[in-house]
Amino acid sequence: MLKKIFTDTKFYIFAITTLIFFGMYCVIQYAPDTYFVFGQPLNESIANFFQSGRIVTGLFFYLLINILHFGFIKTYVISYILAIICTLFSLYKLFKLLKKDIKSDIICVIASILIVINIFSIELFFYIEKGIMMLSVLLCILAVDSLRNFFEGNKKCIFFSIICMLIANFCYQGTVAIFVAISLIYVIKYSKNIKNFILNNIVVALVYGIPAIINFLTVKFIYGNSRVSGEIVLSESISKIYAGIKEMIFSNYGLFPKYLFFIFLTALIIYGICKIIKSFETKNQKFLYILGIFYILVGTIFFTIAPQLLQSTNEVWFTARSTYAFTSILGLLLIYFSSIMKIDNKEVKIILVSSCIFLLIQYIYFTMYTIDNYKVNIEDKEITSQIEELITNYEKETGNIITKISIYNDKNSKYSYDDIKCIKDMNIKAFAHDWSASAIINFYMNRNLISVPNDDEIKSNFSEQDWNYFNEEQLIFQDDTLHLCNY
Repeated sequence: MLKKIFTDTKFYIFAITTLIFFGMYCVIQYAPDTYFVFGQPLNESIANFFQSGRIVTGLFFYLLINILHFGFIKTYVISYILAIICTLFSLYKLFKLLKKDIKSDIICVIASILIVINIFSIELFFYIEKGIMMLSVLLCILAVDSLRNFFEGNKKCIFFSIICMLIANFCYQGTVAIFVAISLIYVIKYSKNIKNFILNNIVVALVYGIPAIINFLTVKFIYGNSRVSGEIVLSESISKIYAGIKEMIFSNYGLFPKYLFFIFLTALIIYGICKIIKSFETKNQKFLYILGIFYILVGTIFFTIAPQLLQSTNEVWFTARSTYAFTSILGLLLIYFSSIMKIDNKEVKIILVSSCIFLLIQYIYFTMYTIDNYKVNIEDKEITSQIEELITNYEKETGNIITKISIYNDKNSKYSYDDIKCIKDMNIKAFAHDWSASAIINFYMNRNLISVPNDDEIKSNFSEQDWNYFNEEQLIFQDDTLHLCNY
C-alpha cells in the first residue's frame, strides 16, 4: 500500500503543492494564542481547549509538554510536520476518492487542491495547533470515503464515518462542514428518486449531526463554555450572521481581492448551467441537474455557518478558520460537473489555466499575510524585550519583584502595527488583548505574572493618551504590579 502511494506521481504533485503554500511556516511563527498556550500555566491552556470542546488538541499538548516534556520549539515542529502530513494525505485521499467517479486526472488534482488548500486554509496554519486542525480535515475526508462505501452497500462503514467525525469535532469544529460539503455530491449521485434523496440527506445529517451534538453538549453542560451558554438575542444574531455571510462571500475577509472569488464562482456556475443545458435533452434532467448546483451551494453555506446559530450572540464571529468549508465550493462544483457530464480536452485546459491563475493569486495573498505575521512577531518581541529591560531595572532599583500585571488601552489603541495586513484574528499584535499581553511577557521572561483588575485613576490617565509607538510612559510600576498600556 505504502509502496503504491510513494511511487505515484500525484503524491509528489500534492507534496510540492503543500510545501509551496505552507512550506514557509517551517520558520517558527506566533499568534497571540500561541503565547497564551506557552505563557500561562499548562493546566490553564489545557482547560481552555477542553472548554472549547477541543479535547484532542488539549490531550495533544498535554502529551507533548507535560508527559514528554517538550519545549515550545519541539512542540511547534511536531505540530507543523503533522499539519503538512495531514494536508498532503488529505489531498491524496481526496484525489483517490474522486478518481472512482471522474476520469480526468487533471480535474481530480485541481479539485482536490481547490477544496483542501482553499482560500481560508491559511488561518488553520496560523496557530500552534495547526497539526490538529489539519488532522480534523483529514478525518472529514476519511469520513466521506466511508460514507461513499456505505452508499455503495457496505453498511458497516457508517460507523467508521461517525467515529471519524466525532474525533474531527473534538479536534476543531470549524473544519467539519467540509464533510457535508463533499458528501452533498454523493447524495446526488446515489439518489435515484426523491425517496433515496431524502434518506441520503438524513444519513449525511446524522453522520454530521450526532458527533456535533455530542461535542456541543460536552461544551455546554460539562465545561459550560460562554460561547454556547450565554444569551442569544435572535435579531442581533441574525444581523451579525447576515453581515458575516456577506463578508465571507464577497470579500473573503480580505484574503482574496474583493469580489474576485465571487466572480470566479459566478463564472463557474454559468459555465455549469450552460453545459447542463447543452448536455441533456429533457427539461426534467436539465432542471434537476441545475437544481443540484444550488443544492450544493446552499447546503455548503448553511452547514458552514450552522455553528454560529448555536453560539451566544456576543460570540458570533466569522473567521476564515471557522468558515473553512465555504471557499471549497469551487472545487466542489468542479467535481459535480465532471461527475455528471463529459468535460472535453479544450474545457479541461481552460479550467487548468483558470485554476492556476486563481491559485497564483491565492499564493500571493498567502505570502503577503504570512510575511506580515512574521513582522508582527518581530515587533512584539522587540517591545517585550524593552518591557523586560524596564522591569529588570525597576526591580534592581527598588528591590520589588513584579508578580502582577494589569493591561490598559490608550484613546485610539490599535489591533496591529502600522502597514500590517490585519483581518479578523490574523496578524493581531500580542498586546492588543489583556490575556495575550500578559502571556507574551510571561513567555519571553519565563515568568507567571498574575493579571489583576485595572486601577481606575491609571485607567483614566491612560485613556487620555494617544501614542503611535512604544513609549516608556506606557509603563507604571506600583510595588509588585506593572500597569501596562496598549497603544
